[in-house]
This record gives sequence, structure tokens and C-alpha cells, in this order.
Amino acid sequence: MYPGLLDEAGTHRIRIGAHLVRGPAGTSLIDAGAGPLSLPFPPALAMANGLTNPPRYLAEAGSLPASLAAVGVAPEDITAILVTHLHLDHVGWVMKDGEPFFANADVYYGAEDWELLVDGAPDDDPARLVMQAAAEAGILRTFAPGSTEVLPGVTATHVPGHTPGHRTIEIESEGERIIFVGDLVELPAQLADREIHFMTDHDREESGAARAALFARAKSEGVVIAAAHLTNPTFGLITEDGAWRDARAR
Repeated sequence: MYPGLLDEAGTHRIRIGAHLVRGPAGTSLIDAGAGPLSLPFPPALAMANGLTNPPRYLAEAGSLPASLAAVGVAPEDITAILVTHLHLDHVGWVMKDGEPFFANADVYYGAEDWELLVDGAPDDDPARLVMQAAAEAGILRTFAPGSTEVLPGVTATHVPGHTPGHRTIEIESEGERIIFVGDLVELPAQLADREIHFMTDHDREESGAARAALFARAKSEGVVIAAAHLTNPTFGLITEDGAWRDARAR
């Protein structure tokens, strides 16, 4: 249905991303990656999907500190982390070896996620362990309900569906706007096919409706979309004919 989407192993690699924001409000991160991670590809998952030569890992991560250093940012330079939701690939670097990895940062998250993804997770769940340690370290702050300005020019909006507490983060500057959508969008093909969902969507109907509303607004208002898992382009505009265009090329 989507030629070229799958590689020779029958899989499609997506990026695990975080976004660095520097401006008048300071130096912030939107999401915090997965932390050091090498997760073997589960044999049962390969068998269930008919993969005879699956990749070695289901997920690999850990390059966020090096990526920040490459642009001259040290962990202590970060003063706020705006977490779109509490899945591991968005909170992994919040803590490292029992201490806040970003020593000077407050960590904002949607409180609606806590019951399901922390209290309701297994005792050894990595994201649960990270967030419990962060709570003990006193670095957590919760987003207000609805839509609220967290930092000057930076607004967090409650958009449940992927998780109960999922947020989008919108930044407005000099008349232009960009929305960091977390996992509301995970594949470019979702622009054309509203029936594409991910196993990690908590409520498919909610997430699908939110995604459709986002696409309609982005198209009509020329808002740039940035998603944690999108590549080519990472920052996208939706054209009048409903296609993705690289926002950096405009």
C-alpha cells in the first residue's frame, strides 16, 4: 500500500528524537529521549509479523548528550524539559544513575499520564523508575489543564489520545508558529491515511481525531509541525494539495 516504506527486513525505522529550543525564555528541551538503550528485537514479534531476517534491535538510543555537545550545549545549560508524554523514549535522559541528568532543569509533564504509565506500570518498568526517581529528586512540575503558557511564547496544550496526558508544545515567534506534536504523528503516511495507528496509542479514536484537527489547522494556518519520530522532513508544512513539504526549504 505504501511502496518503499519497508526495508529489506520488512521493517521501517523511525527516529527517537528530542528537540532543543534556545531563545529569550532560556535553553529548553522538548522531550528527553530514551536514555542509553539497546533493546533486542523480540523473536515473538518477528514471528508474528513473518520476519525471517529482523533487525538486531527493536530500539537503539543514547546519543542525546553527544548531539547537544555538538551544538555547544552542556546538560547544565538546560533549564526546562517539556515532556509531551511519559513513554520511555521521551523521558529516558531525565535521570541518570539516580540523579537528574540536567541538573538545573525543571521537568514539566501531564499529570493525567501518571496513573496509567507510572502507578499502573510494572515495578521494573524503566519509565516508571525514571519518573519515580525524578519525583524523589523534586524536579517535576505538572502542566496546567487545557492550554497554558508554560514559558514566554511557549504554550502546552492537552491533546489526549496517544496517552491520557499527551501534550503538544507550541512556540510563537515573530509571527510564525511551530507545534511540537510528540507522538500525535509518527509516520508521514498518516497524513493521507487516518486509519494508521500505533500499538502504543491509548485511545485510537481520540488520537485520530486530534491528528485530523492538527492537520487541518496546520494546512490552513501554515503552522510548522515537528514530531519526535519524523524524518525527511523532520520539520514539515502541509501544502494546499495535502502533501508534506520540508519547512526548512521555504
